[in-house]
Amino acid sequence: MNRKFMDVQLKKATSHLAKLTHRGSFIKGNIVTMKRTCGYPNCRCVKEGKKHVSMYIGKKQDGTTKMIYVPKRLEEEVEKKISAYHRIKKLVDKISELNYDQLKMKKDKKIV
Repeated sequence: MNRKFMDVQLKKATSHLAKLTHRGSFIKGNIVTMKRTCGYPNCRCVKEGKKHVSMYIGKKQDGTTKMIYVPKRLEEEVEKKISAYHRIKKLVDKISELNYDQLKMKKDKKIV
């Protein structure tokens, strides 16, 4: 891979990462959708078997997965924040690979 091309890619990736993290609007976790019954005897979930759909954030904490309920009014906001986190994670991986490749090129060519 060409070093100049790698420098441009690295600059783009770090710039994009800076924009995403600067806002601070991200949440680590995954979206989990669950179907449940509410327990009210006259509800459709009991009478018709149509369960309620709820969104949760699945998050690893102390070796176990924690589930955090997301109210309907916050679902869209949470989806955006979790999506931003996953984009950040991919960018960090990409930047790391580019830096690894640059290091490898420097090592092979003994460039300082």
